[in-house]
Amino acid sequence: MKPGRQRTWGFRFSWSDGLALLCFAGGAVGLWRMHSELWWLLLIEAVHFFVFCNVFRIVRPKELTWAALFLVNSCAWFVSGRLEWLPVFLTQLPISILVIAAEIRSARYRGILAQR
Repeated sequence: MKPGRQRTWGFRFSWSDGLALLCFAGGAVGLWRMHSELWWLLLIEAVHFFVFCNVFRIVRPKELTWAALFLVNSCAWFVSGRLEWLPVFLTQLPISILVIAAEIRSARYRGILAQR
């Protein structure tokens, strides 16, 4: 049997996080070079991935809730014919802040500036 993982606190960054960020950036550059107007979606996702997973260390259910709301948000702007980065970002930002605030207030918070 493998021993349990040691619970870590605070900011973290691993090689797999760096690889994921490079993949996001590569995808965004690829979409931009193909003249796709949706390259910015990958950048919004990449920033949230980094902030949620490495800085505030959001638990999976809250991450998935954020992702579902991001899809709803993006689809609503798409259907309205106004799928642009600023409206998507500004409507998603309060959701992101709420998710981060809820995690910081939880007893199991282990992100940046967490007290052990």
